[in-house]
Amino acid sequence: MLTRCAWSISLVPSRAWSYRSALRNLSHQVIHNVEMDHGKGSPQGPVIYSAVHTDKDMTGIKEKTWEPWAEALRKMAMHPEQHIDTLLQVTQEAVVLHDKFPKGRKHLLVVSRQEGLDCVKDLNRSHIQLLKNLQALGEEWVQNLLNEDQSLVFRLGYHSEPSMRQLHLHVISQDFDSPSLKNKKHWNSFTTSFFRDSKATIEELETTGRVQLYGDEHSIQNLELRCHRCQSTQGNIARLKQHIRMCKAPFPSDLVHKGYLYTWK
Repeated sequence: MLTRCAWSISLVPSRAWSYRSALRNLSHQVIHNVEMDHGKGSPQGPVIYSAVHTDKDMTGIKEKTWEPWAEALRKMAMHPEQHIDTLLQVTQEAVVLHDKFPKGRKHLLVVSRQEGLDCVKDLNRSHIQLLKNLQALGEEWVQNLLNEDQSLVFRLGYHSEPSMRQLHLHVISQDFDSPSLKNKKHWNSFTTSFFRDSKATIEELETTGRVQLYGDEHSIQNLELRCHRCQSTQGNIARLKQHIRMCKAPFPSDLVHKGYLYTWK
């Protein structure tokens, strides 16, 4: 079973524990992650909240400021001792927790604890090892989740423009079977190029020293709703969710060949 040590010691998942029991006990002790707010908006007209304001300093260069609610992940990462009952795991480099409003059956966040890293835009070559460690931590949790349900398929990645401050890796199952998935913003943020796969992000940093961003949280609303498997266009979220429950088409070949999908082996 999951044992809780002093807060400064990592809560490393054990292969011997009852993972189902641990998740059940912790499922109601999660952060109020308002990254894509539950209950806000609808397929017909999503309500959009921006976590970031841009103001010009005296040099004329835009600097970003974050809404108070967007600081929640950062507070947990910087002060995990104050949130020990909320977190699934604490290491020197990251904290792991459930997304409060998961967009799939399983949806975890691996949040960096490094100061000064708000999002992928802040990354450079010096962060390559950190990203590899975040990915390895996410993969450990994927394996635990697959041990419980071998039918699941996972992707690991980052949003080009996150709503919550502090760099965080999404570990999300590709069923997208969740009542919290309600609008275009939710769907397109995980199924378009706006979602940067973890491995691709690391490779890009190794090659160019920076990460190319694709769109923002407003522009993705203008994209069509397409099935992430067969790529068929669906008219609204209700039809899309009905379709993906039945779609058995293979996943896009590039995701498979590049190793961006995690399945039971």
